[in-house]
Amino acid sequence: MNISTSEYKQRIQLVQKTIKASGIDTLIISEEEDIYYLTGLTYKSLERLFLLIIKANNVSFIVPKMELAHLNKVDNVNEIKSYWEYPAPQPERWQDILLEQVKDSKLIGIGGKTPYEISAFLTSVNLNVVENSILEEQRWIKSDAEIELIKQASKYCDISIEQLNKNAYFGMSELEVFSIGRFIQQKVIKETPFDYLATNILVAAWPSRISYQPHGIPKVSDVLVEGSHISLAFLRVNGYSAELERTFFTSKPSKEQEEAFELMIEARRRSYAVLKSGTVAEDVDLAAKQFLIDQGLKENLMHRTGHGIGLGNHEGPYLAEGDKTVLKENMVVSIEPGIYIEGVGGFRHSDTVLITKNGYQILTNCPDDIKSLTFTNSKPLQKLKGNIIKKMFGI
Repeated sequence: MNISTSEYKQRIQLVQKTIKASGIDTLIISEEEDIYYLTGLTYKSLERLFLLIIKANNVSFIVPKMELAHLNKVDNVNEIKSYWEYPAPQPERWQDILLEQVKDSKLIGIGGKTPYEISAFLTSVNLNVVENSILEEQRWIKSDAEIELIKQASKYCDISIEQLNKNAYFGMSELEVFSIGRFIQQKVIKETPFDYLATNILVAAWPSRISYQPHGIPKVSDVLVEGSHISLAFLRVNGYSAELERTFFTSKPSKEQEEAFELMIEARRRSYAVLKSGTVAEDVDLAAKQFLIDQGLKENLMHRTGHGIGLGNHEGPYLAEGDKTVLKENMVVSIEPGIYIEGVGGFRHSDTVLITKNGYQILTNCPDDIKSLTFTNSKPLQKLKGNIIKKMFGI
């Protein structure tokens, strides 16, 4: 399962076609994900810049000299130029090579996340630069092949949370949760054409201690005891991403926790009720947000309802008040309104969702009701394994 050479060619051709209509004559691409999207190349740039320069009738690629050994030919790229190092003396800098490529350009487009040093250099040599979102918006609409790859990543999310749910018990250590990520990585290596530079596996649980902090950091020494926990499978598998989160319990939830859980579920239901092609992105957010505000929870909201998913786990469009993007068929987003109450807990489910012509398709598959996500049964085998792990690491 991969993207064909012909699809990469079509992507570049679409960018070139859009360039002609946009008023710019050159587009500089520097982000790893963007270059991957247009070429299929995986690499780690670190501080050394990789620059794809797209014009209406030409595509050139500037890379560090050390990369030429394996990048001496790239499909759909007309020419490859190299610079000596980062930094380097004139005339061997990336700046010198870039200037030679774009010196006759009247208006150069760059993405909003382009490193400042690129735009600073271009303006220092009196070239006109403008922010351009051609490629960002092109990436939002997924091809059939991309959707299949996102479905593949979603499958591994499902397996991750299924494994956690199967093994969850009162006193389970965070180390036991982390070990699921290693299991998933081994499956990806065995079952797919594994690309380690385009794959990231994060499986974790936000224990009740910090579940009211959306981006708190679990400790290796954390254990799952009373209160609400939030499980997370945040994966990128061979280039394409998916995520799945569930609020769960390892002891009987309190009445206040049950009420917060059900309010979160209702907020999700309201977002899904408006999610379809033609809906404005912020309206999906407001459907959940306004409901929760009406319940008196304004001070317990900390983030938007969702975001785009594709090559990145987080990309546009954003299901957030202020994003006026009109959603379209074959966009992929998360739906994840959350409630955070210190002393009570955090309450958030997240799914990876494909927008269809008349609605949506949830690509991740995991129970979301409180009964299915409360794990109070005795699990002696899991506890025995867990005790061994805890002793090994002094937990």
